[in-house]
Amino acid sequence: MKLLEKIFALQAGRIKEEELTAWVRRRDRKLALEVDSSHLNFYILDMLIREFPEARFVLTIRDCYSWCNSVINQWLRFAGKLHAFWPRLADLRFRPDIFRHAPEEKLFKEKGLFTLDGYLSHWNEHNGQVIEKVPKERLLVVRTEQIQQEALTIASFAGLPHDAVRLERTHEYQNPSKEQFLRQIDRNFLEAKVERHCRPLMTRFFPEIKSLDDAKL
Repeated sequence: MKLLEKIFALQAGRIKEEELTAWVRRRDRKLALEVDSSHLNFYILDMLIREFPEARFVLTIRDCYSWCNSVINQWLRFAGKLHAFWPRLADLRFRPDIFRHAPEEKLFKEKGLFTLDGYLSHWNEHNGQVIEKVPKERLLVVRTEQIQQEALTIASFAGLPHDAVRLERTHEYQNPSKEQFLRQIDRNFLEAKVERHCRPLMTRFFPEIKSLDDAKL
């Protein structure tokens, strides 16, 4: 929560990047972090790369179809139960100030969801910028559904002993609700959005997934 507060303060101009950098370094010294796993790190990625030159980065990437469907299910599951900061973060990620619902997204609008442009552009931005910015020798990209079989590879990359790996815990905290919202959207409309925002990364990391029909939601 503190990091999220700092991110909003930086974007609002209430603090400078130097102040945030000093705070991140103080936090690191205080907590003596060996692993820092948070999607919020995306918003301080440049700082982390620069300030921690020995750090290594693991990007877990999920295909855009199942990722989008999962994000929607999670949002609806916790609707009304989140701290006020989280809707603000969602606005930052999915940009309702830029993207408006098309007629084909009537269902999304009625349920208080964001647009496909918002979701899919964020998927592309998040994954694409990490891959572009982190030096190749410091980055390991792992498909989410392969985390268990790649667990020892991840441990080796991070410099951890293999006996520290707990394979039975690699897929904890799964969302019990898996309604298939993407299958309720006009198919041509959906695929056009995927082609616009996601196809290059999908082709690179999920070449077998050509359309929604190939995805496991």
